[in-house]
Amino acid sequence: MDLNFDWHDEKTFKKALKESNLTEKEKTKLRDERMRRLELEAIKAENDGYDDDENTSDTDETSEDYAEPSPAPTKKKKDKHFDKNDRDIIVAIKGEYPWRKGFIALMMCCFTVILPFITYYHAQPMTQFTQTYFSATSSKDAEVPYISDWFLFQKEFCVVIFSALLLLLFIVEECFIEKRYMDIPLRKKNLRPLLILSGVYALLLMISGFASEHKEVVMMGIVKHYEGLLGIFGYLIIFIAAMNYFCDTKSMERFGRSMIILTTIASVLAVLEFLGHSIIGTDFVAHFIAPKEKYQLAQSLHSSSSNVHITFFNSNYFGSFCGLMFPVTVCAALNSKNVAFKSLGLLASVGIAFGAIVSNSSGGLYSLAGGGALLVLFYIVYWFRGLIDRKVSLIALVSIAAVGIGGLTFLLKTSESFAKRFDIVVNNGSARVETLEEKHQRLSANRFVLKDIRQNGSELEMEDYNNNVIIAGTYEDSDGELSVQFFDTDHKPLESYIDDHTYYFTDERYKNASFRFTVTDKLEIDLGYKKKLYFQYDKEDAKFKPYVHSMYTMENINTYKGPEFFKDKLSFGSGRGFIWGTTLSFIDECLLIGKGNGNYVCNFPQYDYVSLLEVYGTPAMIVNKPHNWYLGIIVESGVISLLAVLGMLGVFLWRGFRTCILHPINDRFMHLRLGIFISVIAYMVVGMVNDSYVCVSPVFWFIFGVGMYAVSGNKVVETD
Repeated sequence: MDLNFDWHDEKTFKKALKESNLTEKEKTKLRDERMRRLELEAIKAENDGYDDDENTSDTDETSEDYAEPSPAPTKKKKDKHFDKNDRDIIVAIKGEYPWRKGFIALMMCCFTVILPFITYYHAQPMTQFTQTYFSATSSKDAEVPYISDWFLFQKEFCVVIFSALLLLLFIVEECFIEKRYMDIPLRKKNLRPLLILSGVYALLLMISGFASEHKEVVMMGIVKHYEGLLGIFGYLIIFIAAMNYFCDTKSMERFGRSMIILTTIASVLAVLEFLGHSIIGTDFVAHFIAPKEKYQLAQSLHSSSSNVHITFFNSNYFGSFCGLMFPVTVCAALNSKNVAFKSLGLLASVGIAFGAIVSNSSGGLYSLAGGGALLVLFYIVYWFRGLIDRKVSLIALVSIAAVGIGGLTFLLKTSESFAKRFDIVVNNGSARVETLEEKHQRLSANRFVLKDIRQNGSELEMEDYNNNVIIAGTYEDSDGELSVQFFDTDHKPLESYIDDHTYYFTDERYKNASFRFTVTDKLEIDLGYKKKLYFQYDKEDAKFKPYVHSMYTMENINTYKGPEFFKDKLSFGSGRGFIWGTTLSFIDECLLIGKGNGNYVCNFPQYDYVSLLEVYGTPAMIVNKPHNWYLGIIVESGVISLLAVLGMLGVFLWRGFRTCILHPINDRFMHLRLGIFISVIAYMVVGMVNDSYVCVSPVFWFIFGVGMYAVSGNKVVETD
């Protein structure tokens, strides 16, 4: 094609194309290249010669065969906020932007606002596998036992459906409407590593699920967790879609407003629940969250705990949500030009901070405090660099500090319940940490504090922390019936008396222990804890076996096999020391691939009676999650999978540090970019003590995706 013509003129350009021998695909590329160059020339004219050729290498790859040689580069205007090492600044390019892209971004904002509050009744049929670990409900109408769920399953179901819709819209738009998939934002060189790492994570999830022992729980996850393979795929699709569709100014503004609206709704619900007016359980809401036959059940819904959790199932997850939303809401408010949204956002920030405290979640409050501290620190950096108005920001900081300290002091003095919650969250309700020895001494007043329980041949031995041992053995009485007898530390018979078929001891050392041996050869052991221990005597194997859920026996008693570091710290973090230590004991089985989604519960050594009594005061406790996002990834899909996720987070942290701290970009989204950066950090920190959960994780992956594009130095299309 002869390029010797005035390509600036529309008619001349169209005529040249018509007379050329180029294919339609080549003509399309040349049209795009012409539009790009016209836009860049307009920008150069507005900015006295500045252009962003360095940020458009992806487009250059598609048109170099037909493009007219570009004019000689002009000297670029120097910005006082950037140096030669920072060239990834965002440039707003004016021009037409497909409305459907903005519409999809709006859909994602609306979905994110609604998702955390989706609540509806779901009856999950129980399989033999799930009944092994969870108690089921039976009714005349049910063919099989089931377990009721109100807060989790429907959220995951909506995530799966919405992510599938996003994927379908993307395929239709880019392959059948645009017909130029080569130019989509996801093809930018700085986003390709994220796609690769996401693909590695997804692939390992699939392989682990395929190789898992219990495949029936892989897709949607185990009951009372509901975060299966499909759900995590949904998170990744939301993450990728956020990078692809939040590339224009209007969508970014909508993102900020959606964060403010989401936080406002959560704050209002948290305050209402704290004041005793939870909307869950009201007659009005019952009509929306349950079918007609379950209205009464919906009306009776109430939390067994005083901790606030609204529709998040667990107060720890609501606390995590508060820590995630606080920084991004504060910064979205500061970023907004609309006075109403700015005021609403600042009020919502106060409300979500209050929600973190009344959730009684230590992790949530610490992440909130850490996020707030980072906000102050980074804004001090901005203040010294002159990126924000110094006088206004100083007045605002002093005012916020005064209001925050004054409000907290007022609540601590006027609300006894709030003061108790604050004390529990800050220092676990005590000014001094109780030592392990002091704890055992205190408990020994009304318990036989179990140190070890073991099977020794046909005998069952129990030892406390004072080295007192109770030995239970069997013998045949004069009628040929199996009976039980007891011995002390020196294997001498213990003097006992029977009351209502229960054995009690006269020896003061064993005053808190009692035993009952039934006609079915079951041994019920009451050591003064909340619940009893049950053992079945197996005549064939001639030994006592743990009898679980009144359903089956275990061959051996599980004991703690984790690192010694956690041995004396099992109660740390409400039992997280026990869970983490025990989880680490089988991490070596998950180096390449994991156990599959939903399979954590069957790989964790359940019914470790000594540890359970030490930590929870009951043997009837099932550990179905690791209380650590990173350990959860390893168990579900392997160590390599965790490295892929950490790689994604690492890329974000480095780019965020560059564009928010090292070389801050002083544009219209400076505040919002900083808020996203700190929110992701807050979620990463709280992920060390909490799991990934469908109530919070989709919101995080959405924020993460929007932030990844924003901190990567990519251009933003001007659509306002």
